[in-house]
Amino acid sequence: MAEEETDVYRALQQHMDQFPVRFPAREGGAEIRLLKRLFKPKEAKIATKLRFTPYPSETVDIIYPRLADTGLSKQELEETLDEMAKKGIITYLRDGETKYYGNALWVIGIYEFQVDKLTPELLAEIQNYYSAPPVQKIQSTGIPQMRTIPVGQSIRREDSVANYDDIRHLINQSKGPFVVVNCVCRQAKDLVGDPCKATDRRELCFGVGKFSQAYIDFGWGREVSKDEMLAILEQNKNEGLVLQPSNTKDIEFVCSCCGCCCGLLEGTKAAPRPVDYFTTNYYSKVDPELCTGCETCIELCQIEAATLENGIVTINLDRCIGCGICVANCPSEAIQLLKKDELHVPPETFDEMYSKIAQRRKELDKTAK
Repeated sequence: MAEEETDVYRALQQHMDQFPVRFPAREGGAEIRLLKRLFKPKEAKIATKLRFTPYPSETVDIIYPRLADTGLSKQELEETLDEMAKKGIITYLRDGETKYYGNALWVIGIYEFQVDKLTPELLAEIQNYYSAPPVQKIQSTGIPQMRTIPVGQSIRREDSVANYDDIRHLINQSKGPFVVVNCVCRQAKDLVGDPCKATDRRELCFGVGKFSQAYIDFGWGREVSKDEMLAILEQNKNEGLVLQPSNTKDIEFVCSCCGCCCGLLEGTKAAPRPVDYFTTNYYSKVDPELCTGCETCIELCQIEAATLENGIVTINLDRCIGCGICVANCPSEAIQLLKKDELHVPPETFDEMYSKIAQRRKELDKTAK
């Protein structure tokens, strides 16, 4: 029986590893232990019969014929899918009375869906998964799921700013709904007794549009208005948190990140050139005539790009990710954001972004063979 269960989880891992963003096997089988922590055997088998799309696109009626060998009735399958969705191990969308289901990526997906559900045991399995080397080399597609954009007040009104880099425009153009959620990364740090050093708040990150539906239906977050979302983002700016929305023009989420909890920021600070790991269109520049050396920007910079030299702040462009936190919080207005020569134009939608990632992965796999 144990061997049969392992086969089910191996099939699920191999299924998930074919998604645009991979879920690779790890030395020592850490991926199997993690899946066992999240999925019951029956749930794992069901998940292998689902499909990944940026949005779940299949109803129970479409999914059911692929699962005839489970012995579940259509009603039992729907109940099981609903339970899996509440656990945050598959994606879910509701349009009126019609519900849709699909596979979730590990990230951005299952991990983020564990908000308010993390346990020490689950976190230990997640950490084991990341600490174990992959069985085979993983090639990066170079197309990120997130990007860094400036906080609103860091860009001067007279500057020409693309709408996709203007957080207020991105929020105002969306029809919603909007939901604010606890930050799962900070919850993970709380579990190991290493709380966030940038903020005491946890309700910091946002779902926007279709992406927020599960958070609302399952009580994972709190629905807010556009004005309340902007007000919370203002608080986040004051505490130096970096805005990282989905790498799309039509945003689906906005993370509010710090250098002590966010896996990307924390993991890249030790690199010689952290900027290489971020998609951003701006960088900061200090006017030495205006800088008073107050060190506000040094205290707030989440990537440690600002340093004090002879009483004046300098910005290390190998580290600066153009978040605008230093600009928005500089009391002497000595810092400005400048556009890079080469600008990143994000894909329009989640569908386009993941299609590009999937296509690039195919090209890389073909080259490797």
